[in-house]
Amino acid sequence: MAGVEITAEGRARVLSGSTEIGQGTRTIFCQIVADELGVGFDEVEVEEADTSRVPDSGPTVASRTCMVVGRVVQMAAREVKEKLLRFVGERFGEPSARLTDGAIVAEGKPLATLREMAREYIEQHGSLRVFARYTSPPGVEWDDDTYSGDAYPVYSWGAEVAEVEVDMDTFETTVLKITTAQDIGRAIHPVLAAGQIEGGTLQAVGYGLLEELVWDNGKIVNDRLTNYIIPTSLDAPEMETIIIEREYPHGPFGAKGVGELPMDGAAPAIAAAVFNATGAFVSEIPITPERLQAEMERKG
Repeated sequence: MAGVEITAEGRARVLSGSTEIGQGTRTIFCQIVADELGVGFDEVEVEEADTSRVPDSGPTVASRTCMVVGRVVQMAAREVKEKLLRFVGERFGEPSARLTDGAIVAEGKPLATLREMAREYIEQHGSLRVFARYTSPPGVEWDDDTYSGDAYPVYSWGAEVAEVEVDMDTFETTVLKITTAQDIGRAIHPVLAAGQIEGGTLQAVGYGLLEELVWDNGKIVNDRLTNYIIPTSLDAPEMETIIIEREYPHGPFGAKGVGELPMDGAAPAIAAAVFNATGAFVSEIPITPERLQAEMERKG
């Protein structure tokens, strides 16, 4: 569940329990509400994710924040706008009134400002607030009791091409470039989406070449960043990011998820590129020099 309210000052406020952990939640929620209401981005604010103030919007995980909660925020914004415009229509006898750039207009003529109408509505009705709840698209059903049905209404899709260089003396692999194409529906904020894709792709480079948990008698030995190796900016290859926008009708303005997608394809692409370069297919990641050397010696 999530909500949107219009304050007595004429500002829109997003009411959601989704937290901002660096993925751009506050930005895209403000974009969604601003576009739906027809107001400026700076006229939208986000309430703190404190459940004494906002509804429980479910966990902030995976790709659900934009696609699922973002859709609910859009629905709430649409309904709060309709509620305000019905009030304006009754107040002025103008059923065709609409909200544009913070003003209420009808047939091209301004009737009042959003702030004036919001204050008047709140004086009469107490609050101008709407909450909405996510429902699965038609034909998509999931049964928690039997754990069967369609758990996900839609999928995002991606493809990666990796270019690598292998040192045949040390068996070290260097990723020179990764080209990635990601179908994420509508990119609400293209720059943030591209950044999330590139960050996930760099994680996938670590997944494919560096990162490995070492166990000893049921305990993780390399449990800190001094001995669990992750890629740094010096390990980042050149990246070409292609965002494909095939809009999903049940997401906010057509958006789907992007959260995990960049992690899925790069490691297999790196393995395939190493095979193409050396003729040795390493079936276990990370593709360490030791594993590659062993596979090359095995195949002769």
